[in-house]
Amino acid sequence: MEAVCKQVLILNLQQINNYTSRILSTMSNKLIVIIPGLTLLLFILNMFYRGNTVQSCLIFVMSLLPLMDLKITSEAFGGFKVFDAICFYALLFFFKAFITINLNKRNNFYLLLFLLLAIIILLGGLSSEFPARTWLSLIKVLPIFIFARFLLTECYNDSAFFSKAITALKTSYVIAILFLVVQRLVGLKFTFYPGLSPNTFDPVFNLIRYPGVFFDAQAHGQFLAMGSFLFLYIDKNASRRNIILNYTFFLLAIVGIDMAGSRAAFGGFAVGLAIVILIAARNYRIYAFAALAIAYFLFSSLSLHANLFDRTKNLSDDFLFRKNIWKEALDISWKHPYLGIGANNYQNYVIRHNQDQYLEIEDGQLVYFDQPENGYLKIMVELGFTGFIVFSLLLLVPLFKGLWLYFMRVCDKYIVFFIASLVSFLIAFNTVYSIYDNRLLIMVASMVVLIVAYPVKRNNIDELVAN
Repeated sequence: MEAVCKQVLILNLQQINNYTSRILSTMSNKLIVIIPGLTLLLFILNMFYRGNTVQSCLIFVMSLLPLMDLKITSEAFGGFKVFDAICFYALLFFFKAFITINLNKRNNFYLLLFLLLAIIILLGGLSSEFPARTWLSLIKVLPIFIFARFLLTECYNDSAFFSKAITALKTSYVIAILFLVVQRLVGLKFTFYPGLSPNTFDPVFNLIRYPGVFFDAQAHGQFLAMGSFLFLYIDKNASRRNIILNYTFFLLAIVGIDMAGSRAAFGGFAVGLAIVILIAARNYRIYAFAALAIAYFLFSSLSLHANLFDRTKNLSDDFLFRKNIWKEALDISWKHPYLGIGANNYQNYVIRHNQDQYLEIEDGQLVYFDQPENGYLKIMVELGFTGFIVFSLLLLVPLFKGLWLYFMRVCDKYIVFFIASLVSFLIAFNTVYSIYDNRLLIMVASMVVLIVAYPVKRNNIDELVAN
């Protein structure tokens, strides 16, 4: 009798589990349509009640960052996202502020770089074998420039807005981490997407890589790595409760990187953290490195590490696989050195000229690569060496400028947190092209802007200019 009851109980639990899975799957299919509409409605209400201003628009985007990459149109109609709609709204209603150029400000160099990049995208697309996506590529690169320009301008015009922007970004990360917690408890059916990236499940080690609010676990890991450093930026007058909360979410972000199973993101985070310890915590570097060593030992001894550290056993095979793809990508670059093959044309080019670049997924389906497992190489292939140089300058100039301002004592040591965040992305970007997702693109742009617009010490800058 007891055995029969156990069997009935097991069957009931299986039925409940299947029923729950069906409900979550149905909800996911519906929410992917409903949530973008609700987000835009919430944006309209936000602008109505909080004022139709640039700052209200920016705070909304940064606070609800996990929702910014949800589609509002199908791929047939351009595949535009929530972020695109909000940025074009801002351009329409704040056009005068957008086109106003102040020759005395420090952001004109970046405006020039973006204009050069836009020209390269246009010329490269028109001269490629696949010119159909040229105009769409130009239109879809505008939103991030609109966002970055407005954010930079507001940080310059209102010194108090700098802290508001950081608080808004922290809010979005809290949402993303809470989403991950629920996904860990409920399962992968709790997602914005009807189907997730094939790399969500690792068949070699039988591991689940949690994508969180993202479609892809690698992008999720990069997102968490970048955002973790925001929680080290704490106001000097912060309460003890505020300090504890910031450090708690910093640690949760590290656990999230492990759950995402992204080795590149973890490597970028480790390098960024080393920069923070060497520069911003020089008085405690010995204790900090000792704590890191102990934390690594404990972390690698727990079951949570399975998603990340076990996969390093296959690191050499993974490198050889990527090396072959990188070599083919470089060969394509040398064939189209100046303007590349055109933006967003990598997959089209591979299908026509390099048909060995594919993955075989379930049911014998072939998926051709849309990127060469390296963000830098994708840009080099699609935009040529000229586009790659301009793109690199957009990231490296703010990075080295921030370091220079710190070492010249023009800025305080807290600028290092944003530098570390950007460095973590630059390292992880070497293994995957991730800025196709607006949320990562917004984060990268935000870090660049926060470094460029970081408040300077007025007395020190005057002394530096005088010398």
